[in-house]
Amino acid sequence: MTRPTVLIAHERAAIANVVARVLSHEGFEPTQVADGVAAGDALARREFDAMVVDVGVPGIPGYDLAERAKSLREAGKGARVVVLVASVYRATSYKRRPSRLYGADDYVELHHIGDALAPKLRRLLALPAGAVDAAAVESANEALRHEGDLRLESGEISALAKLIVADVVLYNGSGVLGALDLAAATRAVGRDLDVGRELLAQLIAGRGDVPPGGDPIGVAFRELMVALGRVEVTK
Repeated sequence: MTRPTVLIAHERAAIANVVARVLSHEGFEPTQVADGVAAGDALARREFDAMVVDVGVPGIPGYDLAERAKSLREAGKGARVVVLVASVYRATSYKRRPSRLYGADDYVELHHIGDALAPKLRRLLALPAGAVDAAAVESANEALRHEGDLRLESGEISALAKLIVADVVLYNGSGVLGALDLAAATRAVGRDLDVGRELLAQLIAGRGDVPPGGDPIGVAFRELMVALGRVEVTK
């Protein structure tokens, strides 16, 4: 029997490797790429049964990749999509479903990949349920918790800001996409952007870094809005 193919797009090799091991163990054939450009190229060259993409993947936003895959699927040659939530708010989680999945069929939070990803893919692809290996699930989830913490502790400040903003936009998609301009989009998620600023400040202080000048969260939000076509690029 042919193994269902899954494209994994994540910038951290350690996380992508865990995801690939989980899926391989569950009978899938994973292919890994490290950025959105490579993911877009892979989607254009080859048909996949599914794509697992991090919302904060660099190059091309995960949201845009999800929309591309949806368009391909509607043309009869695209992949099912599960969006990985960046999970930077793990300690103070939103505790709600994202309001919009940007073309994705479902989402999985980073620290639940071990127990939730394969079952969701099986459901989306109408595959039989697989046996649960509790030890493997716990091992994968623990590794992902560890790697998620390292991601926050070691990332560049601008990259952390983009990661935080990616989460904010995922959980507030309806407000963002309903906005007509950057000011309206900012108002729609203003409270969560402020929470993101507080989180970024805590991460910077915890690492002993010098606080950056300016507003990295605001810059990252504008860049994502430009990438999503919510704001025109100005010279």
